[in-house]
Amino acid sequence: MNNPPIEISYDDREHADILLELLSFNTDIYLVKKRLKLGDYQINNWLIERKTLPDLATSLCSGRLFSQISRLSESSYNTALLIEGSSHDIATYDITREALIGAICSISLNFNMPILRSLSQAESAKILYFCATQLNSRETGTISSGRKPKRQKNRQLFILQSLPQVGPKLAKRLLTHFDSIEAVFTASVKELTKVEGIGQEKARRIREILTLK
Repeated sequence: MNNPPIEISYDDREHADILLELLSFNTDIYLVKKRLKLGDYQINNWLIERKTLPDLATSLCSGRLFSQISRLSESSYNTALLIEGSSHDIATYDITREALIGAICSISLNFNMPILRSLSQAESAKILYFCATQLNSRETGTISSGRKPKRQKNRQLFILQSLPQVGPKLAKRLLTHFDSIEAVFTASVKELTKVEGIGQEKARRIREILTLK
């Protein structure tokens, strides 16, 4: 008996016609268009956020990148970031290679999020296909629910401790005060100083590292 096709859901706001067309050519893949609250693609218990290099650079400069990554990291699903494009795509952008490398390292290490790289939509289609077939082949009853182990708070505290001069105690105060990592990452200098142990200078340094300004 033939195995049923592997379902890949994609967000209805995703603009990747070539990628989706190439994926549809695989007879063992079943594409489902839907509105995803997070991520651009869902495969089993994984959410994959696809960003072109221009998207990545723009969201990094605006300060939106880490808020979005934080929301993904705090979700109950496993998450990965697919970065698409080459350095030529951002040749005219006012951003350094070091800033991009720093952001990628932070996402990979501090948020424990795998980074997938491709040069084009065609290559992204191949990566998503490989992800789907490999995830489907290893899926067992122990992970089929799509839920992460209940260690979210420890992971949140670990992420907050990556901020300048933020130790375990201050990380707990930040999480208690703001309730979520996203709220911390989007807080203004004035809002940050309301937390015991954070003065103007420390708040300014936190905002600088999050916005690279």
